[in-house]
Amino acid sequence: MQRLVLGTILIASACGPSDRTGNNGQPDAAVVQPDGTITTEPDSRVYAHSGAKLYRVDTATLQPIEIGTMTGLGQQSLTDLAIDKSDRMFGVTLDKLYTINSTTGAATLVTMMSVQGNTSLSFVPMDLNNAASDDILVTANDQGDVYKIDQTSGMATKLGSYGSFSNKKVVSSGDLIAVRGFGIYATVDMQGETQDYLARIDPATWKATPIGGGTGYDKIFGLGYWKGTIYGFVSGSSNGQMITIDPGTGAATEVQSGSVSWFGAGVATNAPILQ
Repeated sequence: MQRLVLGTILIASACGPSDRTGNNGQPDAAVVQPDGTITTEPDSRVYAHSGAKLYRVDTATLQPIEIGTMTGLGQQSLTDLAIDKSDRMFGVTLDKLYTINSTTGAATLVTMMSVQGNTSLSFVPMDLNNAASDDILVTANDQGDVYKIDQTSGMATKLGSYGSFSNKKVVSSGDLIAVRGFGIYATVDMQGETQDYLARIDPATWKATPIGGGTGYDKIFGLGYWKGTIYGFVSGSSNGQMITIDPGTGAATEVQSGSVSWFGAGVATNAPILQ
């Protein structure tokens, strides 16, 4: 079993990168860091997608901005995407791994996956407090198992499992996120219940601990994060909803709804955690 390092979260020392450019035409914002230096960070770099189109979410207006159709997927739909600290974007269908062009949305097949039923994908820092640590690509499936994915071969190595909570099996309901200085969180289903929960994920065992009494929403297929706020993306038959989820209570609040039925979302592992 592979172990990650969590340790004590040092919020003051974690911040977004200062050298990102090309924010899909959006201006960068000046940010005063804890040490007094001024850097620039994009206004938001939360991405979400339907089955076939990629969007960037403006966290100031809470509106999705269409980037483009994810050409290259064939007849399949993307189930989730992941972004590493260098802004490389990957995506999965139930059985295939792709790279995604974050400027155009185009998808390029990397390989078949050695595991199937992949409902969530995220890059995860090996050390959540070290900006220089490597990211690994992780997926969780609808059986609650968590795997490290080789980014070239698609081979999967089991890391652990979401386990059970209050005598109920916990499985992935759609997504997980990992942000330096913040931690690892996932949306999960608990056996026999009709709503999704936000859960904290232990990086040593990958056990999930659901938070609070549930979100009140089902099919939260995407998770994003930006400057202290967790965003959830809810699938619907003809439209979808964007929600915020309190990491302390697990309660959710609707902030936007529209015609996009959300299939997944993602954010870089070094997204800024300070307002």
